[in-house]
Amino acid sequence: MDSSVLFRSSDSAVVVVDIPRSLEEAQVLQGQTITRRIVSCCPRETPWQIPEPKKHMANSASPSAAIAELMTLESVKAALDQVRANYGGPWCLPRVTRNQAATESRPIRTGATVTQSQKRKYKPSQPTSEEKDEEIVPTSPFIPERSHPLLGTISSKRGLFLRDAPQFDLIVLDPPWPSRSVKRKSESYTTVRDTEEARQLLSQIPIASHLRQNGLVAIWVTNKAAITDLLTAPGGVLAEWGLEPVGHWIWLKVTSTGEPILEIESAWRKPWEQLIIARKIGSTVLLPTSVKVILGVPDIHSRKPNLRGLFQNILPQDYIGLEIFARNLTAGWWSWGNEALFFQQGHHWISKDDDRAD
Repeated sequence: MDSSVLFRSSDSAVVVVDIPRSLEEAQVLQGQTITRRIVSCCPRETPWQIPEPKKHMANSASPSAAIAELMTLESVKAALDQVRANYGGPWCLPRVTRNQAATESRPIRTGATVTQSQKRKYKPSQPTSEEKDEEIVPTSPFIPERSHPLLGTISSKRGLFLRDAPQFDLIVLDPPWPSRSVKRKSESYTTVRDTEEARQLLSQIPIASHLRQNGLVAIWVTNKAAITDLLTAPGGVLAEWGLEPVGHWIWLKVTSTGEPILEIESAWRKPWEQLIIARKIGSTVLLPTSVKVILGVPDIHSRKPNLRGLFQNILPQDYIGLEIFARNLTAGWWSWGNEALFFQQGHHWISKDDDRAD
């Protein structure tokens, strides 16, 4: 099957990634053949039309935050130009959609009888007029080979983690940052109330003791300057963990035709999410490029590209990874969070043998 990386620039600073395929690849150990396809929403063909606020929004960002936003914008523009000039292939691979999975697949593994109250509805990454909610009956979760789910909150599983977890080459975090848009979604995950609560939560995680000397930490952040400051400012969370920033990755969300899903210079919302890459203070590990742009067509809400393959040429072969606040598992990795099995439930998958998307 096609790789999740559809395009890679010569310096690896720009890549086009198929998000569902990256998740499918993560279900098997590196080098093994994919056996399951993930159920996705239809790729969006046109940008979202979101009106700008009628009243002028005062820019309260600090000068450094404003400069950082401008640098991100320029990186995004340059990446788009580079891909358009050097790549003529698809922006995403064929997907298994919900309706297709319901009519063409058979369950791979069945679970216990499910009551009406236990049924869950899929939510696409953004509501679309052509897609309607559909009842899905959850089944038993798939547990990839050599994966270690630690199902529970940070506070409830911290002792177990300290006792049993090894040191890791890569730690990925997707914290539940404060978000009004997430709170508006009726079936969304729980978020913290504010940055102070976020700091208290992150301070409980024993990063320093479980990151190898030349390991890396990758933290998904929102586009709010206060979130980045919480991590990177003097005395911030990174300093508390004994880390220093070493790189900045940007996931630019595009349509199936390669257009950003939102106007890139919008003052209201940005079509990207960001990763702060950090290393231990005193570490010698380096990234091939300090800024990387990942272009990808979004999938169901809260699904992000699986990062295992993107760190393959940076970290040692067969490196050990940990994902914190995980919503899915990765073969060979540890995954910690109270929703670590969310996207592992059987109703999110079909057997590759049942797939007709390709």
